[in-house]
Parts: sequence; structure tokens; C-alpha cells
Amino acid sequence: MSRLIRRPVILGATLVLSVIALLRFNVPATVLVMVVGVTTAVLVGRHQAGLFKIRVRPRGRREPVWQPKVHHKELPAPADDPVIAFGEPVVELFASRTPPLSHLPLSATVRSQLDGFALGRTRRIVEAPDLLAHAAADAESWPFVETTVQKTLALAHSRGIQLDPAGQPRLTQALALSAVQGVLLAEWRQLEDGQTIWDGTSARIRASDAFAIQHITEAMERRQLPELFAGIARRPPDFEVRLLLPYALATAFYLRLRGPAPNATAAA
Repeated sequence: MSRLIRRPVILGATLVLSVIALLRFNVPATVLVMVVGVTTAVLVGRHQAGLFKIRVRPRGRREPVWQPKVHHKELPAPADDPVIAFGEPVVELFASRTPPLSHLPLSATVRSQLDGFALGRTRRIVEAPDLLAHAAADAESWPFVETTVQKTLALAHSRGIQLDPAGQPRLTQALALSAVQGVLLAEWRQLEDGQTIWDGTSARIRASDAFAIQHITEAMERRQLPELFAGIARRPPDFEVRLLLPYALATAFYLRLRGPAPNATAAA
């Protein structure tokens, strides 16, 4: 039997410590406890399944460094990816499921190109492994995640949602994941276009970003809704809980655009 602690024990301890952190400290501390616990459980599970082994490398001996050989590639950037204004998100904007930018006179060809490009970017973001763990270790990105989670929880309270302390860590983690995805999308935009240009309180982004926000939300909604409901004790009949996910994603995207553009060398 492996000398490592079993994964269920780690997950159970993570849940207990998350509740303690939530009751005694604050939401950011709770998110950090969950990220560390879940990451540890994943690594232990993979080790016990034989997917990797922990080896001690003799001093002075160098082994070749693994380099990925296959990269998922996006579709080519659209020939026409118009600049659009993106203001601070309002949750009501996500209530309807109309196609992105339906109010703009974009041709069917341009819409198809934007949609295909956004789908590729969505896939890379949704399938990126250990996003929360990486974001928690990034001192530049994590504050935007914390702020977004706090704003989203405040929105939930203002709309009459009552949280269940026992399940709130799961809800908080779901919101944090949406926020991290929004931060990543914003950093991608800044890597391509440089420092964000602002017109008052509206950021200049690309039309493909609006398509990506909707696609990420649609891809994550089904798997994240159970996590949201786990942390809700009571909700009003006139508010859709699912709206918290796109709100968190878009808010983190908006907040990150105000930050400095990421270092292209570090991002590579």
C-alpha cells in the first residue's frame, strides 16, 4: 500500500479546513485552502493510479527536460475582428441567450469566422489543466480573482440569495474558476493587442472576445451549476442562479483589462 495519504482523506480534510477558513477567516483564504487541497488530491490520485512515480534524482545527474511536442492550435485569426466597447458587466445582460453582438451589422461570413475562432480559444481555456492552482500561485492575476469572487457574492446577497455555509466552499470554488477563465481571456487579449485602451469606463476589446465569453459560459454551465446550488440555502424565484457564472467570468475579464499587459516572455 502506498505510503501517501489516500485521496478521500485529503478531500475530507480539505472540506473541513475550508469550512473552518470560511468561518474564521475570509473567502480568499477559503479559496486558497480548496485549491491546495484539490491539487494535492489530484496528484496523489495520479500517483496511486500509477500515472507517475516520485523519484529522487541522484545529485550531479542531469536528465533530459521534457518538452511538449504537440500543441493545440487555434484557427487562424479572423480577417475582420472588429474593435468593440466593453463596459462593466451588468448581470441582466446575460439573462437572454441571444447570439453575441446581435445588435451589430456583421455579415454571416464574419460571424462564422469569429465564432470558429472563439470556439478554439474556448477549448484551450476550458481544457487547461489546474487553472485554479496556477492562478493562486500568480501574484499578478490572483487579486483580480479574489475581487471578482467578492463582487459576485455581494451580487448574490443583494438579489436575496442565502448561502449554505456547509456548501459555500464549493460555490466559491466554482465562481473562482469562472473568474480565472475570465482573467486568462483578458491576458490573451492583452498579449495580442498590448495594453488595453479605455474610452471612459469602457475597454476596447475584439468582437471575438464576446463570442468566447458566451462559449466558455455555455461549456461550463452544466458542470458548474451543481457546485453553485451546493452552496445555496435559499434563492428568490425571480433570479437565475446560473447568471452568477457569466457575471464572474465577464467581471474578471473586465477587471484584468485594467491591469498591466502580461509579460509575453513569461506567458510563453
